[in-house]
Amino acid sequence: MKLWTGFTIARVGSQITVLALPLTAVLLLGAGATETGLLVAAQMAPSIVAGLFIGVWVDRLPRRPIMIVSDVGSAIVIATVPLAAALGTLSLAQLYVVSFLGGAFAVATDLARAAFVPSLVGRTRLVAANSRLQASNAVAQVAGPSLGGILVQALTAPIAMLWDAVGFLVSAVFIAAIRSTETPRPRETARSVWHEVTEGLRWVREQPIVLRSITAIALANIEWFAVQGVLVVYATRELGLSPALLGISLAMIGPLSLLGAALAGPLTARWGLGPTMIAALFLETLSRLLLPFAGGTPVQAATVLGLSQALLGLTVPLWVVGSASLVQALTPEHLLGRVSSATRFVGFAVAPPAAFAAGIVGDLIGLRPTLFASAVIAGLAFLYLFFSPVRRYQHPMPQPEAA
Repeated sequence: MKLWTGFTIARVGSQITVLALPLTAVLLLGAGATETGLLVAAQMAPSIVAGLFIGVWVDRLPRRPIMIVSDVGSAIVIATVPLAAALGTLSLAQLYVVSFLGGAFAVATDLARAAFVPSLVGRTRLVAANSRLQASNAVAQVAGPSLGGILVQALTAPIAMLWDAVGFLVSAVFIAAIRSTETPRPRETARSVWHEVTEGLRWVREQPIVLRSITAIALANIEWFAVQGVLVVYATRELGLSPALLGISLAMIGPLSLLGAALAGPLTARWGLGPTMIAALFLETLSRLLLPFAGGTPVQAATVLGLSQALLGLTVPLWVVGSASLVQALTPEHLLGRVSSATRFVGFAVAPPAAFAAGIVGDLIGLRPTLFASAVIAGLAFLYLFFSPVRRYQHPMPQPEAA
């Protein structure tokens, strides 16, 4: 309950920043699609640059202190934005640094949490635990953008980010209150950090179902982060949405995320992990196909954007619960940090170039063609997984391998 509560509070604040940070760049500093794409790229870069090594630390060290330090670090980094805005020194360069450091702390938190959850709930209850975390994520996706849009309009985008900084500090307090004995694997002095990194990558390579799933989501992440890189510019400049209306549209992901989180367990039990994840990618493809055709009055455009977000609300929990439960259940405990970082590395290595390239392409050929190309890539990810052995993977809860 303490882990769940801390996660929920921090996630609501983070969803405010997801909207407020690019709006700070666009509204205060005049950023275009290329600049906002670079912001997303900077946020995801730590998954490539440091994620694999952070995974080694997660396996060597107690996981709870890693989460506490990362939450406090995130609070400090985010608080520098409103401070710099108040002093009149805010720049795009600072926003890039904040995105990068915030992304690094997020990687550490996510990897430590993923490795910590099995020891708290046991491997037989992973789907239920991950479903509850995704339900909190759904609440955050409703509350965060809605509150963020209102705060940006009322207080300015940098001031809105103060809520995120406070949320991370509160999350750190809840995690610090957890009393759970950890038994981290002691480091074997004869083995180098690089050897431990490659051990996680090698395990992923030897698991065909896991490897296929990660490859599919890597393909899907090309379009996901391409869209993230240009969406705020597209919504504000081409569709004419105000910050409040944009926040409400983005928040439409939340109610359907709650439904998706509630359905993840029953659908996984009925269909199996593979078919459930394939269904998630199909819904994501439908969602992305809507975006290029948004138009009309701001309210009409916001309605199409909201419908696209609603479909994503079903997509995200079905995929995340299924894939996270699969990896946590199959992976030996002493490899959880490295395998989680390896799967993240493979899946998110495409994120920075995708976001940055989408910004450049959007400025060159237009945002609607860029969004349509992203939808085509989502369809390819769905077809890749559909015509793979994952389609026949029916086991709702795989048994863990022996360490």
